[in-house]
Amino acid sequence: MTARLVLIASLMLAAVSCGGDGVLVDAGGPPIVDAPTLTSLQSSLFTPKCALPACHAAPSPQQGMELSPGHTYVLTVGVDSTELPAFKRVAPGNAADSYLYMKLAGDPRIVGDRMPLDGIATAAEIDAVRAWIDAGAKDD
Repeated sequence: MTARLVLIASLMLAAVSCGGDGVLVDAGGPPIVDAPTLTSLQSSLFTPKCALPACHAAPSPQQGMELSPGHTYVLTVGVDSTELPAFKRVAPGNAADSYLYMKLAGDPRIVGDRMPLDGIATAAEIDAVRAWIDAGAKDD
């Protein structure tokens, strides 16, 4: 019985192969996408929608949270929220209690407006931020 389980497990692993660009392809199902990276979030969401003048860019980022390239990680991950200090701006591994995610998702515990102000983030963008945080909010 043990040899049979090992054989089945080996065959299942053989059916999954790397399709490149961080996407795993299962021969019998849809692609399995790795968690988004900070770099991908920076280019798709933070820079174009958040790091804008009078928002989260220098010289005076709102709440001191600059979301420009090179600043996002150090000013969010493990940093207390200024509006709700009981929460981290980004609590690695815990999107539900990360203020950045809460502001994007419209969590009822947030203070002020849902972000970004110029238009609500798409469901895919919000899911990507959640996935990045839940995967440990790594700096790549």
